[in-house]
Amino acid sequence: MNLKDRPDVSLGQLHDTVENALNGLKVFNLLNISIELDIFDFLNKQMTYKQISEKLGIEPVLTYYLLEALVKLGLIEKLGEFYKNTRASQLYLNSESDYNQSNCMLFLKGKADSWNNLEHALKGDLYQKDENSYPFLIQAVAEDCLSGELQETIELVANYNEFKRSKTLLDVGGGHGLYSIAFNQANPDLQCYVFDFPEVLKETQKFIEKYNSSVSTIPGNFYTDDFVGSYDIIFSSYNPGGKNPEIAKKVYNSLNLNGLFLNKQYFPEDEKDTLEANLDSLEWNFTNFEKTSNSKERFSFKGDLSFEDYITFLENLGFNIIDIHYIDHFNSPFGPKAVNKLIVAKKVR
Repeated sequence: MNLKDRPDVSLGQLHDTVENALNGLKVFNLLNISIELDIFDFLNKQMTYKQISEKLGIEPVLTYYLLEALVKLGLIEKLGEFYKNTRASQLYLNSESDYNQSNCMLFLKGKADSWNNLEHALKGDLYQKDENSYPFLIQAVAEDCLSGELQETIELVANYNEFKRSKTLLDVGGGHGLYSIAFNQANPDLQCYVFDFPEVLKETQKFIEKYNSSVSTIPGNFYTDDFVGSYDIIFSSYNPGGKNPEIAKKVYNSLNLNGLFLNKQYFPEDEKDTLEANLDSLEWNFTNFEKTSNSKERFSFKGDLSFEDYITFLENLGFNIIDIHYIDHFNSPFGPKAVNKLIVAKKVR
């Protein structure tokens, strides 16, 4: 090798990739530790870096640069020597806020841990999740939907005359139950039921009590159990059976004639061949689910239909597709920013 010979490809692109990735890691960890240390709670009121340092027991110089970094990120503001939350942080990162997103952010830390142990994941050392015990996930998903997607969904659905006339709604795999609670608030004559695993419904009940709601719960497994009763509306949001033809048949059989099937789902084929899609699919295959079998593609399960095939299946069952709404939303607990579809279908025969 002649040391005077230059490489025939510049290091610039690789260097930029590595630097951007490392800076992203730094920012992610900075945000997480700030949440864990309750910095956004302390900064409800103005404080100096020395006051924060004393509160946290951290060296003043480290506290100073941590706070300055948060200023550069637009998460706090600096007024002279004082620091204080921005409106966004006060709304989404303060634990006392109704729109607090702290659990969403901390949930992503667990996903980051998988990437930090990538060698084990690639060799098949997969962590088995028990889908029946997800209190932290349910809390994170609840926080996420309150940041705008729930409100957008309710506003869309409330405009339908069928919704205004309906008396009963079943929320399949409803988890936290916030959609049912909000549907009931939009139409007080609508009795809503959340159908989910018994262990999940323990968390659902907490939200029902928090909002003093009349929503009821029905324990069951939508893969093995039939839905109890018949309903004017059946709602589904991102549950594992949302693209499965067998679940669609159960929905059809439990829906009253002229009733609405409202199904909000992410169809991965819309966003193939991107770096984000490949990374998400890789991460999706880190984990095995015990109750439902993953498909190889991100956020999909065995038996799922593509969007076009699912629409055709619904029409053949006896549904008329009234509308397909596109909801562009960043789903914090899972990571991707994706265009999701709310399918509004009416049972016509």
